[in-house]
Amino acid sequence: MRDPLDELDEQVVRLRGVVEELRAARGKPVLDGNQVELIEDGPTLLAAYEEMQRSCREQIRALDRGPYSAPPASQQELELERLRDGLAYRAIYGFEVFESDEVMAVLPELRAAGEQSRVLPQMPMKMVLGDDNMALVALTKRAPAECHLLIRSTGLLDGLIATFEMLWGLAVPMPELEADGGVAELRAPDRDVMMLLAGGATDDMISRRLRISPRTTQRRVRALMDALGAQTRFQAGVQAARRRWI
Repeated sequence: MRDPLDELDEQVVRLRGVVEELRAARGKPVLDGNQVELIEDGPTLLAAYEEMQRSCREQIRALDRGPYSAPPASQQELELERLRDGLAYRAIYGFEVFESDEVMAVLPELRAAGEQSRVLPQMPMKMVLGDDNMALVALTKRAPAECHLLIRSTGLLDGLIATFEMLWGLAVPMPELEADGGVAELRAPDRDVMMLLAGGATDDMISRRLRISPRTTQRRVRALMDALGAQTRFQAGVQAARRRWI
């Protein structure tokens, strides 16, 4: 079975090739029906994201990481509105989300309203999928609005949907989310440490996010890894998932 993160890296390379084709053919149709559009300014990007959310009828799926074109709080109200309308939101965040007070400030309310949130240690791109009809993909780690693709029904879109679903199966729940059964063996504080650990957070990130001392963090991480018989943090995450600790 292929590693989903390898698949995502390949998708990024493929999409960057599409970007270069679009830039080289400005003013000319690249794909029939304008199935792929290049967006290189913030206002157009935000308008496209808002239109996508308002037009969806079933679900929004997202791979989320910085940088952001607008403060996360400015996007919160529309998501809450659509959640109240019954639209499903599933989001996978890169582990750097634990470093962002802005993002962590809005997540509790979004999760309470129904957003399903998970975390992965590596996130090479940002992406939002609207139903099975369109994707908005960011291909830069620098300026927030430097380069985005708006992709409608194409083979590219099918591949992005499949990649998201593979990553969803690999990701672990955000801390403080309710876990589905099998968690009685692990105390709530240790479960939060374990979720952050499995999500790729460093000891320093865990200390600051859970407001515990570095020494306490190191002791808890070591005890959890010993209990799981894990030699690496990745092994600890795998074993914890198998035992339904997270």
